[in-house]
Amino acid sequence: MKRGRAGLALLLLLGPLLATARCRSVQAPAAPEIPPVPPAEFAALVERLSEPAGVFQAENFVSNETSYLEIAETLADRLPKGGVYLGVGPDQNFNYIARLRPAFAFILDIRRQNLVQHMMFNAIFAQSEDPYQFLCRLLARPCPAQTPPAALLGMESLLASVEETAPDTAVFAKNEADIVRHIESVLAFTLTPEDRRDLRVILRSFFDQQLGIRFRGSARPSWLMLPSYRELLVVRSPTNRYGHYLASLEDYRYLRAMERARRIIPVTGDFAGQHALKAIGKEIAARGETLSAFYLSNVEFYLFRNDVFPGFLDNVKALPLRPDDQSVMIRACFGFGRPHPLAQPGRISVTLLQSIPRYIALGGGGRYSSDWDVCLADYWSDSYTPSRFQLADGDQAAGSPARR
Repeated sequence: MKRGRAGLALLLLLGPLLATARCRSVQAPAAPEIPPVPPAEFAALVERLSEPAGVFQAENFVSNETSYLEIAETLADRLPKGGVYLGVGPDQNFNYIARLRPAFAFILDIRRQNLVQHMMFNAIFAQSEDPYQFLCRLLARPCPAQTPPAALLGMESLLASVEETAPDTAVFAKNEADIVRHIESVLAFTLTPEDRRDLRVILRSFFDQQLGIRFRGSARPSWLMLPSYRELLVVRSPTNRYGHYLASLEDYRYLRAMERARRIIPVTGDFAGQHALKAIGKEIAARGETLSAFYLSNVEFYLFRNDVFPGFLDNVKALPLRPDDQSVMIRACFGFGRPHPLAQPGRISVTLLQSIPRYIALGGGGRYSSDWDVCLADYWSDSYTPSRFQLADGDQAAGSPARR
């Protein structure tokens, strides 16, 4: 009896310590220490690499690619960490940056509005310690300063927690002022009057549409229902290992550290233009780095439509690449009724990986006459498959081993 009481007393004494140990074991790792880029250098870099903006007739504040995580496991398992990431568009880039852990990331888009949106993301990351606080600020909801424990138990719990409070115009006004102050002080970047109008449009779009916000473009078929932000947030990778970057506290803390270090650098420019992409390539080389991945969404559709694909290919040739086919393209392909071998049921897009040296070889050999040719000609799959195409010099193009 005494032995039983002694054991109970010991359990009562150690119970809180054991519970604390269990809690600590499931906590996400602390944010990494990343050397920061000085504010003045960051702002100068944005201006020096950018070129005049072009026109893109769409509200591209969220992605329209339901397939964006189809290659998440491959990026994490088969490609080395580090290097430099290059991407386009809004926040889908963060999912790939989280998997690749690059030293720097450049986001190149023809719209200056996209540059402004990434400045906004920088501010929201810096001001928000976790995904709950991030979504509260993005959606202008008066969430409590102390994050509810349930908000960090998965994406559905996160969304339910955020939606416990309603959007608030006073919170919207404060958030906008805080973001402008952050951009012009912490980032040392001067917003033009047009930039401020664009920022207001972006913030207002999230405020008015909330989790229902969608990509809106005039070039899309009228029958095509594009995914809402909510639908994109709950997507999982093929093996269910990875979700949206806001579903992982570890991913979020890494991305926040990158943003606070000013190492995610937005640039305005045309993929086929004379300056921006070449300048980014020179900057990567000057820093002693190589390109790890280039996410280009479905920009090739517009490059072929506007007959400027050769200019883009020339720009890609100038990028500093890793050896052994370790620099890859990440592309989204929209079939619009055309079948693709890797397409998944219920998704309007398929996301593919391709070695950049092979992309250059096939493009230089004249094997691409449309964006759909690019989607079908060569891509990483579950097994090693020789290419169906011959290069210009008559040598058979080797296939690319990988898995989706």
